[in-house]
Amino acid sequence: MSKMLRIAALVVALGAVALPVAAEDKAPAGDPVVARVNGAEVHRSDIVHELQSMGPQAQQLPPQMIYPQLLEKAIVTKLVASKGYAEKLQNDKEVKDRLKEAEEQIVADVYVHKTITPEITEAKLKARYDEMAAKFKPEDEVRARHILVPTEAEAEEVLKELKGGADFAKLAAEKSKDTGSAKQGGDLGYFPRSAMVKPFAEAAFAMKVGEMSEKPVKTDFGYHIIKVEDRRKSSPPPMAEVKDQLTNQVGQEMVAQLVKDLEAKAKIEKFNLDGTPLKAAPAKDEKADGAKD
Repeated sequence: MSKMLRIAALVVALGAVALPVAAEDKAPAGDPVVARVNGAEVHRSDIVHELQSMGPQAQQLPPQMIYPQLLEKAIVTKLVASKGYAEKLQNDKEVKDRLKEAEEQIVADVYVHKTITPEITEAKLKARYDEMAAKFKPEDEVRARHILVPTEAEAEEVLKELKGGADFAKLAAEKSKDTGSAKQGGDLGYFPRSAMVKPFAEAAFAMKVGEMSEKPVKTDFGYHIIKVEDRRKSSPPPMAEVKDQLTNQVGQEMVAQLVKDLEAKAKIEKFNLDGTPLKAAPAKDEKADGAKD
């Protein structure tokens, strides 16, 4: 289910990519032409199909990054397939067998999508969010800025400037080696104790709001000057931030239940690779009884 939903999200994202479509194209507005190969059209839907065939790692890449590769693959497929059609390979038994296998998988995927997606309602997601929020355990968080430098001598010099009245955020932007937070004036945002390495966390959580570390704090990353901006208790993330996660979670559970219900109503026979009957695993209570004996 998570794969299906991830692909669906990327299909939407691909729709936002500025695809090269000529003004005179007659393709439906929702599936524009993205290339022509000897007159044969490649549509956006072909790009989506290529994406689905490339596995989960490719599907996690930004569409704008992977689009050129997907387009090239679709064009090559169109070129090679045209030669195969010219040799009437569409009538070959191997082709027909593989098409049937692919059709079965596609039918299964579409059935799951059409059955489950309408059932993932806002009410169900809200109920799951409320359940998660009720189990949430608040913990102390600190919001702090820091300036990271390689040596203790540099840290002492930074500390001297700060005690002399230098602006912390400005100095962080100029001198901190933590380039990510330096752009924000050294701001690390709110974090729990567990999010930072021990020396940094111990120093930050021992300080009061508005305080700055009296001496440089050494970690494996270098030497830090820390300033605590605020303290608070953590709270559950807004529903909007975890909606995708909740959708995947609820969807996976619904798919598992769907499969369980179908299996319960089906007659399923299993065999070994040599065709001999596959012995069913003993029930849990039988195992327990056997252990007692």
